[in-house]
Amino acid sequence: MAPAARWAPSILVGLVAFVAARLALLPGLGFWDTAELQAVAPLMGTAHPTGYPTYVLLGWLLNILLTAFGDPAFRMNLFAAISLAVAATVTVDLVRALTRSAALGVLAGLGLALTDIAWSIGTHADAHALHLALVAILLRCLVAWEHRVVSVRADADAAHSANEADDRFLIGAAVVLGLAVGNHSLTLLLAPGIAIFILAVDPGLLRRPRLVATCAAALAATVILVFLELPLRAGPFRAPMVYGRPDTWDGFWYIALAEQFHLSVAGPFADLPAKLADLVHRTAGAFGPLAALIPVGFVATVVLRPTYALLSGASVLLTCAFAASYENAEIDRYYLGPTLMAWTWLAILAGGIVIALGRTLDDGDDRERDPEPEPESS
Repeated sequence: MAPAARWAPSILVGLVAFVAARLALLPGLGFWDTAELQAVAPLMGTAHPTGYPTYVLLGWLLNILLTAFGDPAFRMNLFAAISLAVAATVTVDLVRALTRSAALGVLAGLGLALTDIAWSIGTHADAHALHLALVAILLRCLVAWEHRVVSVRADADAAHSANEADDRFLIGAAVVLGLAVGNHSLTLLLAPGIAIFILAVDPGLLRRPRLVATCAAALAATVILVFLELPLRAGPFRAPMVYGRPDTWDGFWYIALAEQFHLSVAGPFADLPAKLADLVHRTAGAFGPLAALIPVGFVATVVLRPTYALLSGASVLLTCAFAASYENAEIDRYYLGPTLMAWTWLAILAGGIVIALGRTLDDGDDRERDPEPEPESS
């Protein structure tokens, strides 16, 4: 398929997502975290813990590129709309890769963009909008790497390991993971699922120390580079707005590790029935009638895409468990990653149903073309 034809549905969905967010976009200054990010990012300053250096750096760059579009506060609101559009665009291609159906990709991308918690986060400056986009890109990189590994194994008749696979996708995933860590610490909850996924796809990866070291170095270098923004802009290249004292050793770790919020997670295993009921309520509010199909979609994912089920299932479980135990502030936006993954599960379920129906129809056609011979009369 030509690149233009492949990406056309994704870009179209991205445009729809952007327009939907733009129609309700906050026209100027907000309040609380929104106002802080609107002020800090254009100045390349430091926000509250964890400092959000990836958001600040990209927001500063986008503020320059969008100079013609209103004041800095409005440009940061546009940043959120663009992030939502990127997330929807990548989701289309992610689902196409998982289901081999562009139509299901379009439905999943539109579903994500128009789900209330995703759409609303794209209407005002918020680091979670960028988090959603980075999670979508990360998942796409990992699935692309898996496809390369599987294709190489198939070409070699499974006689050789996937050592010759295009590992750029895995290295790219490490870079995206580092950027996501620099944007929001929720990304850390994805790490166990990613590790399980990688080892399930290629158990022999640990026998490739060079690749493992390259990925680790790419991840570490990315995290270090983005977090250097904190001490540099608080010290020798002082920004007008800096939270705390990240130019000191203790001050840096206080911001980077979000130490002031450590007591906000309480009783992760307490009152589990109430937490489950709250999750069901949130899911029903976000997905409507489709909410009942999400567990079925996960089962279909386990059957049809078992490695992706490991990746997404572990990530959804850990993120939802953390969000249910977080008591600091409004945390609907903490469910953005699980919302994206739930849409991929629904798409995989729909794809499985289409495959099953297709096989049933083919079997029926075969029976019509080759009727059983009539028994001979004695």
